[in-house]
Amino acid sequence: MIKRLLTSIVAVLAVTSACMAQNADPELEFVLELKVKLGQAFGVGQTVHGNRFVIPITGGTFEGPRIKGEVLNGGADYQLQNMDKGRTDLEAIYCIRTDDGVSIHVRNTGIIAGNYFYCTPKFEAPLDSKYAWLNNAIYVCKPGGFMDGGIALKVWKVRDAFNFESTIQPIMPIPDAVRKPAARQGKIEEFKYTAHKNGKTIQKHARVYLPYGYKAKDKKTKYDVLYLMHGGGDKTTSFLTPPQDWLPLCNILDNLIAEGKMRPIIVVTPTFYDDDENIGANRMEDATAQTRNFHVELQNDLIPAVENAYNTYLEGKDSIAVTKSRDHRAYGGFSMGALSTWYQLAYGVNAVKHFLPLSGDIWYFDEKGQKQEPKAAAEWMNEQLAKTPFANDFEVYAYTGTDDVAGNPEKATIEALHKYAPLFRYATSDANLRFSMKQGGQHFYGHINEYLYYALPLIYKK
Repeated sequence: MIKRLLTSIVAVLAVTSACMAQNADPELEFVLELKVKLGQAFGVGQTVHGNRFVIPITGGTFEGPRIKGEVLNGGADYQLQNMDKGRTDLEAIYCIRTDDGVSIHVRNTGIIAGNYFYCTPKFEAPLDSKYAWLNNAIYVCKPGGFMDGGIALKVWKVRDAFNFESTIQPIMPIPDAVRKPAARQGKIEEFKYTAHKNGKTIQKHARVYLPYGYKAKDKKTKYDVLYLMHGGGDKTTSFLTPPQDWLPLCNILDNLIAEGKMRPIIVVTPTFYDDDENIGANRMEDATAQTRNFHVELQNDLIPAVENAYNTYLEGKDSIAVTKSRDHRAYGGFSMGALSTWYQLAYGVNAVKHFLPLSGDIWYFDEKGQKQEPKAAAEWMNEQLAKTPFANDFEVYAYTGTDDVAGNPEKATIEALHKYAPLFRYATSDANLRFSMKQGGQHFYGHINEYLYYALPLIYKK
């Protein structure tokens, strides 16, 4: 028995040593800030351990990138003063409750020694809750300042230093069979609608892919909708009807659905220009403004028109109906279409839940019109999302290639979002930001459609 125990301990130490050798020094990740209300302190008196004081915890609030709620009344901070040691030991025991009704036990121990004031909280969250991640980590805590009737406490998680390069998921070659037309093919239609743009009413059109088996009269079968925006200078046909030497997106869709790797969806390819025929009149310097503002047309004109014409989850034509059905909607794009995707996330997350920026970074400009570095862009994006009720309810699937002109800019964007935008969770068990790169991937639709082969089953699981 003892021999087996010693063998087990040696094995654990060996694994631990291996991990220590591979990992870099630890760093801190912000988790939440508590604003704790305190009652009137009272003394127990001198005990065998020291001078004992008790400070009741009467309430408060807490909030972080992944959690928020209230501090419950009924806990207390049990302080032990030891003048010989020149320190005070703290032990606060209380409960918090998240805004969706999950109760979590907290035990926070620490010391005050002169100006030194640090604690190490432990969280006990229900194992079947979405906050179970709190259970398996070491945390540090320090005061964030005193407030009327209480104290603010900031909490960080201790983790290994982050190696961004090691987290980038590679994109493998797609099966050759997917490049060929499927036995059962969907159909592509032209869709005309009315848009209101710059104070004018104009007639526009998009391409619509309907999966094999779609029946207009079958109102009981509902379909999710994916909107895909083309790149600068391209057309509504660029995704769905490319030249023969490109990998057709319709082949990807037909084969994925036929193989049972994703459920059938409707795909819409619009244009941010006035229309395909007018692309030449829209200079590239105007394209940024048009991609930036397309979210208005998407939400007010295109979504109500398309999704009321086909069998979708939209029930109604107003903004409330669009928001209610956002879980069944995705928006993505290539190049300038990726820029349109980032702007849709910043300005229209109320209408769309899933985002697919394909080879394009965030273009954020200051008051002088100068494009800002990824850090400023990430902070701006976080600020935009924090203003909405959906700050913790969106998904981003970003793809590009190592030989793509937009590859490094998009990679820098993803890394900046991880570092400076707390609402984005990257390389975690509950990630809402994912990033993949294709070795040798270039800036053209043939590779972009390969990315969609891997991205779409993640969103539209069978």
